[in-house]
Amino acid sequence: MMWTSAELESRLLAVLARSYHHRHPFNRRMHDGTLTPDELRVWVANRYYYQQCIPVKDSLLLAKLPEDARREWITRVLYHDGPDREHGGLSAWRALGRAVGLPEGMLESHDLLRPGARFATDAYVNFVRDHPWFDGVASSLTELYAQRIMAVRTVAFETHYPWVEPEGLAYFRSRSRQAGVEASGALRLLEEHTRTQADQERIVAAVEFKCSVLWSLLDALDAVAPEDLPDDDDLMPSEPVAPRGSA
Repeated sequence: MMWTSAELESRLLAVLARSYHHRHPFNRRMHDGTLTPDELRVWVANRYYYQQCIPVKDSLLLAKLPEDARREWITRVLYHDGPDREHGGLSAWRALGRAVGLPEGMLESHDLLRPGARFATDAYVNFVRDHPWFDGVASSLTELYAQRIMAVRTVAFETHYPWVEPEGLAYFRSRSRQAGVEASGALRLLEEHTRTQADQERIVAAVEFKCSVLWSLLDALDAVAPEDLPDDDDLMPSEPVAPRGSA
C-alpha cells in the first residue's frame, strides 16, 4: 500500500532530522559561534560555488519537466540569478562575501574552493542531469528543513558574529521564507505524479542522496588546513578583521 501524504512527509522529515547537514560538526560550530573568522570566510567561499550551481541544476531540470511544472519551476532560476547581477540570491550571497571581508574576485576565482566541496556540488548537478525529473525534483525537498536552519543561522550570525555586516544576512532571511514555499510546490508536483510506493521510496532516496551531498561539502571544510585559509592582506580593507584564531 502507498503511504498517505502525511506518512510520506513524516518519513522525509525523519531522514532530514537524522541526516541533514544541520547536524554536521561544522554547522554546529557555526551556530554555536565557535568558528574563526577565517573558517567562516572559507565556508562562504565554498558555498558560493554551490549557490552558483543551483540555477544550473534547475535549468537542467527545466528541460525535462512537464509544461505546467516548467512555469512554476522557472521561478527558482530567476530567484537565484535575479533579473540582473545586482539582484537575486547570488547577488545576496556576494553581499555575504563582502560582509565577511571577501573581495568579489576571490569568490569568483574560487581560489578557496576545496576539491571535496567541488566534487560534492558537481555530484548534485550530475544527479539531476542524469536522472528523471521526478528524482531531481525530489532531491530539492531538503528545503523542508532549510527554512528551519536559515532562521537559526540568522540568529547565530547576529549573536556570535557581530563583525559581519547586517546586509550580508539578506540571503538567510529570504530563504527562511522562500524555502517552505518551494518545498510545498515540489511536494505537490511529486504527489501528482506518484503512482506506487516505489515512487514514494524514490522520493525518500533522493532526499537521502541530497543530504549526503550537503554533508560531504562540509566534510571538505572540516579538513581545511591553516595554510589554506585566506591571508589577511587579501581581505577587504573596509572589513574590521578580527585576530586570526578568534571566535
